[in-house]
Amino acid sequence: MKLSRPLVVNTTLAVVILAAGTGAFFVINPVSAASSVEATQLTGTVQQGAVSSTITASGSIAAAREVSASFAVSGTIATVNVALGSTVTAGDVIGTLVTDDLVEAQTDAYNTLADANTELAEANSALSAAKSELATATANAASAATASTESAAGGSSGSSSSSTDTSQATQAVTSAKSQISSAEDKVDTATDAATEADAAIGSATLTAPISGLVVAVSGEVGGSTSSGSSSSAAGDASSTTTSSGFMTIADTSSYTVTANIAEADIAAVATGQVATVSFPALDDVTAAATVTAISPTATASNSVVTYATTISLSEVPEGLRLGQTAEASITTVASADDALYVPTAAITTDTDGVSTVDVLGDDDVTTTTTVELGVVGDEGTEITSGLAAGDTVVLGEVAATTDEDATTEQPGGGTGDFTGGGGFGGGTAPTGGFPGGGQ
Repeated sequence: MKLSRPLVVNTTLAVVILAAGTGAFFVINPVSAASSVEATQLTGTVQQGAVSSTITASGSIAAAREVSASFAVSGTIATVNVALGSTVTAGDVIGTLVTDDLVEAQTDAYNTLADANTELAEANSALSAAKSELATATANAASAATASTESAAGGSSGSSSSSTDTSQATQAVTSAKSQISSAEDKVDTATDAATEADAAIGSATLTAPISGLVVAVSGEVGGSTSSGSSSSAAGDASSTTTSSGFMTIADTSSYTVTANIAEADIAAVATGQVATVSFPALDDVTAAATVTAISPTATASNSVVTYATTISLSEVPEGLRLGQTAEASITTVASADDALYVPTAAITTDTDGVSTVDVLGDDDVTTTTTVELGVVGDEGTEITSGLAAGDTVVLGEVAATTDEDATTEQPGGGTGDFTGGGGFGGGTAPTGGFPGGGQ
């Protein structure tokens, strides 16, 4: 029989059951108001093992270090030697620049250096000549002074002439020294320019600064690039540095997870704590890890304050990719491996801080025992004194109601009423009963 609308049943009726596929209904008679209450005692056993408390957080996988490589000089890109996603080794050529202008600048620098060296040589030669002239004038002046002493009549004219020659020679020496100083400055400047030109030629070839995975390529053949230098960004919470350049290479020898931990939990987290990291994209894959950095400042989003915490993986599981989601479980406190512990529900602590546990003896007699607590873990609480391994402890009681009158099941077929003589079936349905399958 199929009911076209819900049935409204008197609240004294216990259960209505439809036997699927048969069309037959069964009614369980109402229970008696009289019943008894039985209590079932729940117990547990003192276990031995490590007790730990953990904090969970999620984040994404990042390389422990990324290096952005850039050409040290500006120019036009001649070649891009590696593609995005390639693996490179430190020292590999990753790109080159067109060197025509650089070679021309190098040639000009060396020509200028040659001219400066020639000028310096000429200045040195002039100084040598001036010094020779000065020596001759000095000798002549000395000779004239001697002659003036011996013959006062004709010595004055010769002495004056020699003094003039000496003065001119001295000025020539001074001038030559000045020319040498100027030429030396020009040589130094030209040498620096030639050195820079050589470096520019060398900088037109860019090599990979580290080994790793190419995660970004910013240039293309024929495009221009600005001068810059290679820079590094650490993948940890203490660094907010970002860098860009011709190419960015990630050091994939080690990975990190940066997780945002709520302010309510961060006080329990410290660097050096161990963690276990799992990966939703990789079934049954976990990795050991360590907390390596905690941001000293917080960030707030939708009124939720969190601290970026870096967790470094001890090893890189096969198949793990940058950017994948990771779930980290950080162990904030742990007991010794042989600690005793019980379910936390077994412990009662009063207002004075005294903790007790009800111990069930072999004679089924319950004794309240004072205990000392240790680590409060996720799956139990450490007991440092008061209990022994294998003790049975009471967790609580569960009350169950048992009906005193047995219920009976009556198949249909008689008069359809609630008197116990009928039910759902094929008989007549008088007023007050549910219709049966017949008249």
